[in-house]
Amino acid sequence: MPPKKVQLSTRERVLFARLIQEYENRKYKPALKTADAILSKVPEHGETLAIKGLVLFTLQQREEGLKLAKLGVRHDLTSFISWHALGIVYRMDRNYEESLKCYAQALRIEGGNLNLVRESGFMQLQLRNYAPLIDARLVILRTQPHLRTNWVALAIAHDLAGNQAQAARILAAYEDLSRDVPKRNYEFNEVVLYHASLLEQMGEADQVLQLLEAQKARIVDEPAAEQLKARALQKAGRTQEAVDAWRKLLDRNPDNKHLIASYLELAADSEEARLNELLTLQASFPKSAAMRRMALHMAQGDAFTEHARDYLERALVKNVPSLFSDIKSLYQQPGKQAAIEELVEAFRLRWDPHQDEAANEPPSSYLFAMYYLVHHYSYTGRPDLALTYVDSILKHTPTMPELHMTRARVLKRAGAYKAAADAMQEARHLDGQDRYLNTKAAKYLLRINEVDEATRVLKLFTRPDVPDPVADLVEMQAIGFLVEAAEAHERRGEYALALKRFHQVDKTVQDIYDDQLDFHSYCLRKQTLRAYVRTIRFEDHVFATRDYVRAAKGAVALYVKLHDDPHREKPVPTKVDVPTELDENTPLPDMDPKGEVLLATDTPLDVAHHFLRKLQLFAPQDIQTWLCTFEVALRQRKWLLALRALSLASRLDASHPELHVQLIRFRQALDAEEALPEATAKALASLQRDMPVLAMPPSVLQTEYLQRHGSASAAHVLGAARGLYAVHGDAQAPEAAELVFSLLKQATVPLRILEQAHAFVQQLASHATLPPTLSSTTFAQGAHARWAHADAFRPPMPSA
Repeated sequence: MPPKKVQLSTRERVLFARLIQEYENRKYKPALKTADAILSKVPEHGETLAIKGLVLFTLQQREEGLKLAKLGVRHDLTSFISWHALGIVYRMDRNYEESLKCYAQALRIEGGNLNLVRESGFMQLQLRNYAPLIDARLVILRTQPHLRTNWVALAIAHDLAGNQAQAARILAAYEDLSRDVPKRNYEFNEVVLYHASLLEQMGEADQVLQLLEAQKARIVDEPAAEQLKARALQKAGRTQEAVDAWRKLLDRNPDNKHLIASYLELAADSEEARLNELLTLQASFPKSAAMRRMALHMAQGDAFTEHARDYLERALVKNVPSLFSDIKSLYQQPGKQAAIEELVEAFRLRWDPHQDEAANEPPSSYLFAMYYLVHHYSYTGRPDLALTYVDSILKHTPTMPELHMTRARVLKRAGAYKAAADAMQEARHLDGQDRYLNTKAAKYLLRINEVDEATRVLKLFTRPDVPDPVADLVEMQAIGFLVEAAEAHERRGEYALALKRFHQVDKTVQDIYDDQLDFHSYCLRKQTLRAYVRTIRFEDHVFATRDYVRAAKGAVALYVKLHDDPHREKPVPTKVDVPTELDENTPLPDMDPKGEVLLATDTPLDVAHHFLRKLQLFAPQDIQTWLCTFEVALRQRKWLLALRALSLASRLDASHPELHVQLIRFRQALDAEEALPEATAKALASLQRDMPVLAMPPSVLQTEYLQRHGSASAAHVLGAARGLYAVHGDAQAPEAAELVFSLLKQATVPLRILEQAHAFVQQLASHATLPPTLSSTTFAQGAHARWAHADAFRPPMPSA
């Protein structure tokens, strides 16, 4: 039976009203005094306890605040204020599921409270629960149909739920009801263009055109409207009108590649005709660099050579440093890489200062031709030639930071990471105020595990009042630094700090996701509808970004390593002092600054699931998600999860080398089981029909993989060698080593694969006896002949 509700006297009711007002006005310390005054008379008043808990939580006293808010609810289960306060506490704690439960309970008590309905809708949107969000927005619209925001919010809810037709109907109804709207009102313009974009998604081209024509006088963003109109005309089959519309847009912005491509797609029906039309456009817009660049993409053969000659010469004479970044995408087209190399080499010879005919040419043209060729030869796998060129121009221009930076990049691609870091340091010292150069230098230092030196470099650009520059970098959400630092700490064996950095990446990305909560009301109020919907869709993929996937994979691998070493020494966490005086603007101190608590966990695989859940939800198309999932599931003997991981990974890439090894290990683990659970046996039998490899013995699986994929690439050869060793162990270690050594006979092998192969040969040598011809030293000598600059294969220095 719930406790009897405590009633306040007249004086305490006045104080309680003041308490609410002080909280809403952010006068938190006076609010605490007011709450204490009420509780001194009525210590079990639930609503006061809940509001005091909310105030304490806002002042960073989180544990006590949450405890008091729960106590307030316990003392007054029938008060929507208590439930609302607890819901806000959970929302501030980012526990959206629990927050939503509190809001639901508050609405059962006070169903007509629109603030509660609105805030619960924001929670539903944060959790992507679109059906309840639509219900909440519909309730608000029926109660306040005179507010524009409510119509738009309901339309957006339907759009996010995938019901664009209903969203368009709601916006059409709102437009029909709107009266006395100024002609160039930006907010109404956003509604119209958002409505048009919905109709475009539905494929209703005629309706898009009708809407844009009817609301023409009220549209402010004319370029966006013109693009919508051009696409609609194209989809409606009104080709000539669409061509004219795209041409009109080009008059406005002739350097927009998307506009150029859209115009050419309609204006001509063959590649040759499109090129001719593009040349006609160039005559009309002679200053358009985008058109000149697009001609290189479309032209072939001799026509390409002529266009490339003009484009490259113009850029080299102008000393454009980013020319290679602009041009390198053309290398994927047959013949163009060789043609570009021939052209730039011809320019280099023509502009050589030692040639008489180069007397009228500025020396910088020769310099930038050489600069381009350095990038070119490095990118195409000829580091020796690239280093020869860059060293040559450094003799004449030693004070140009870009040359030292390019030399560092060449060395990095060649595997000489220490020399690359030294070269990048030289570039940094030439311009100590350049933030980019210092950042690159720090990144290169991290790659050779010089974490302290990298931090010292970055400290030059962090706030001087922050003693630890890493804390400032975390606050600035420098994810790239955190990932590189985590991997450097792991290579150094500093697992606690590595885990700390991985978790800081996770927290940073979670912060980016949580920050959208502030925009749910702001964007509706400001009517930035199209940008708002794009932001929501971006947030849906924020955990699938390359850096997060890389960090999550690294964290899972490290937790697996900790699980495999149960007798590791666990550190004693350092005690952190918490300041007694905190306010809403003072962040809580990091209670585990060195990651010692993370390293001391007794259940590393359970913690790894924190990263795996996000990867499975947000990055299911990345095969690394399922390869990592398998490693954890196999160790936890979760056979169904392991089967699911193998099945989904196989759909993405059935020939992946790491997947092959995992299939072998899975079969071996199943064969070692006396009896499988019934559910696992049924799932295995069902999957074997789609994945016959699951029914194969490990030796047959290895043989078939070797025959089908063993020569597909260097990575597959290495995967076959790992599979052979996984099946037969030390008994066939020499045969596995022979497979690895076959990589040295291939024409080209990526450096990364050779580094992994060298590490695998070292692993074989540590477990089995290999003949001298298959030793790790012999492999390193062969790899050194391929990659002479690589640190991994450099012969050891003789001892003094």
